[in-house]
Amino acid sequence: MASADKKVTPMSIYPGALAGWIMDAFDLSMMFLLVPVLATIFFPANFGLAIVGTWSIYTTTFIFRPVGGAIFGRVGDRIGRKKAMVITLTGLGIIIFATGFLPTFAVIGIAAPLLLFLFRIITGIFAGGEYGNSSSILMESVKNNKRGIWGAAIQSGYPIGYTLAALLFLGLHFVFPGASFVASGWRWMFWIGILPVIIGLVIRVMMPESVLWYDLYKKKKIARAPLSALFKNKQTFAGVITGILAMTGIAWVYGLTLGFYPTVLSVHGFMSFPSFIYVVIVAILVSLVGYITAGGVSEYIGRRNMMIVYSVLAIIFAIPLTYLIMMHALGFYGALLFASVLAFLTTGIYGVIPSFLSEKFPTAVRSSGVGIGFNGGFIIGNWSTVFLLLVVGFAASNFFAWWGVFVIIGELFILASALLSKETKGIDISKI
Repeated sequence: MASADKKVTPMSIYPGALAGWIMDAFDLSMMFLLVPVLATIFFPANFGLAIVGTWSIYTTTFIFRPVGGAIFGRVGDRIGRKKAMVITLTGLGIIIFATGFLPTFAVIGIAAPLLLFLFRIITGIFAGGEYGNSSSILMESVKNNKRGIWGAAIQSGYPIGYTLAALLFLGLHFVFPGASFVASGWRWMFWIGILPVIIGLVIRVMMPESVLWYDLYKKKKIARAPLSALFKNKQTFAGVITGILAMTGIAWVYGLTLGFYPTVLSVHGFMSFPSFIYVVIVAILVSLVGYITAGGVSEYIGRRNMMIVYSVLAIIFAIPLTYLIMMHALGFYGALLFASVLAFLTTGIYGVIPSFLSEKFPTAVRSSGVGIGFNGGFIIGNWSTVFLLLVVGFAASNFFAWWGVFVIIGELFILASALLSKETKGIDISKI
């Protein structure tokens, strides 16, 4: 435990906390980008069914994120945030790297998608263990009036990870042009992913432990059964429920926007590679501005009010923006503008989530509460695109309306979470 005696500042914690979230985001985004490719090589020839099957495998694995949140949240509450973070990043790196070696449908038939499904389950468990500890350790190391902006800073690991995945995807297409990317180029996305893991592990080994958790450890007040304590207390149980509601909405709209753009922008030959990737990258970076805005402004108007503002604006503009995108208004530059605005309004609220969740739980159960609250939303939230594709096909003339309605459904989850939550801006989380 000597590492906990180091002088702890936000910057001594931030790089280590950020590293795992970037890796988690890199993996999730890489799968978004690879859906059309994986559909052709892990399933039989029917492309429509293959797309739905690939999305289903991808989204089904999110059911196992809460399992990881519970397992490694408990580990973080029992033996320390730092140790749990080293375990989760190691496991995440190994399984992502190993995915690059999977045989395809042409080689082993139906066993190929089943193996992909199994690997995504394992990935989901380790990825689910990342957030509760990395978010908690940073939130426990900053001042009460700075959690909003620091929370946005760590949440920014998602657009950073997505941008890295998109740039790698773009670069590999030039190294492996045409059919060669489908043949073997996609594997390098998984193999290269081991590099940020190695860097992240070096940083994590050197980082200090959470001061608040270490204080409990020294006083022998560590929760023996953090999960039991979490669910038996009415206040913390309510925190888990409202956290799951918020994250259901955020995962839902993320899948319908930044996660869906690579697919929807290429429909009907509207955009070919690499044009749609440029739109995705710009939209991601604009969403990053949304994160920082949400976190920073929440220090003044509160986490709850910030969520209400973003969700109401997204509800108002969802259908007009999806209409403009699907009608190809203003061509490439129109898509760039409208997709970016939609990303800002729908995903920018992500920036307030670290502070919003961490301020709901006491230190003894914070990693468990944040981990389950955050990852629990993915169980339903990440099925949004599959549900949309089952309800209406791309060829439908009113696809944009259905797309917009589905975005609104996700925003209603976020709005409900905010309305059911108390304002916690500026509270002393060491005294919850």
